[in-house]
Amino acid sequence: MHWYVVESGQPTGPHDRFAIERMVALGRITAATKVCSVGDTAWTTAAHDPVIASLLMQDAGGASMTAPADALRSTAHPPLATTTIPDEALPVFTYGGASQLGHKAFKARWGVLVLIGLVYLALSYALGIPGVIAGVIRTAAEESGSTAPGAIVLDLFGWLLGILIGGPLLAGFVLAGARAVRGAGQVTDLFLGFQRYGMVVLAYLVSALLIGAAFVVAVLPGIGLVGFSIGFELGGGFGDLGILGLLGLLFAGCGALAVSIWIMPRLVFMSALAADPSLPKESVENTLRRSWSLTAGKAPAMFALLAVYGLVAGLSVLLCCVGMPLLGFPLFAAVQGAIYATVFSAGHPHRVGA
Repeated sequence: MHWYVVESGQPTGPHDRFAIERMVALGRITAATKVCSVGDTAWTTAAHDPVIASLLMQDAGGASMTAPADALRSTAHPPLATTTIPDEALPVFTYGGASQLGHKAFKARWGVLVLIGLVYLALSYALGIPGVIAGVIRTAAEESGSTAPGAIVLDLFGWLLGILIGGPLLAGFVLAGARAVRGAGQVTDLFLGFQRYGMVVLAYLVSALLIGAAFVVAVLPGIGLVGFSIGFELGGGFGDLGILGLLGLLFAGCGALAVSIWIMPRLVFMSALAADPSLPKESVENTLRRSWSLTAGKAPAMFALLAVYGLVAGLSVLLCCVGMPLLGFPLFAAVQGAIYATVFSAGHPHRVGA
């Protein structure tokens, strides 16, 4: 369902429910705001539209019950929509626009981005310590010819840390970059994901499972073809069957690339959406729908940005070992924040579902 909304005397829209929820939360829609659902022929007030009226009541009730807590939280972490650059001033998402916005933020907020990147990298390395220890134990066990059950326990512990701590931390890293893009941003933004801890962890887990399932479905036919080919090769056949195995690898690679380009960018920011304090709390299902709606038609460009600047961040380590913390990673954080700000900011209701 979509609506037209009169703002500053001008009709805007159509807006989907996600955009209407955000506009209500920001106070851009009040009971007296003129609205018209798509398909209707007459304007009415928001108070007389059943769906929007229920959203106004929910917003009013939530504000009265949580005002002290919200006021305290907003003092420490001002909502994204009220920082230096408002949502309305952000450009429509394009590869070039997000890249340029990220570079501007990198230049203007370099010191903060360096601190954010250093703290995030340090915490990420700390989360990987159980896996490193497990590897050492496993290597020692192989050399002595014994088993290493402790390594399995450590691997499981590291995996749980990656979900329970790494997920919220990743959400905070994205939001910290988005705040930096708006001229704000601070190291404590890294911990925004822990404010809505349960929903953020669940959103992170759901996105990881969906992306993983998509990869499995995409590469399984190619891997099956490789296995089929290997089976015949072990039976004595080769030649054309060897080519069949190569085709299987090609199909598997193309499937993985397709998921990376068209599926992963549409889901990978789910935990940040769940953690965003400028958005209303919602179920994981609605977060998934919001992420899928707002990224429609944008996934290839998002993937290209993440791939290019991820490669830049990786190669920057070659610059006297200080390139990554001082250059590559802060730049990646800024560009990633620019992606989130321009794609997922509901201050651009005309872009919802575009």
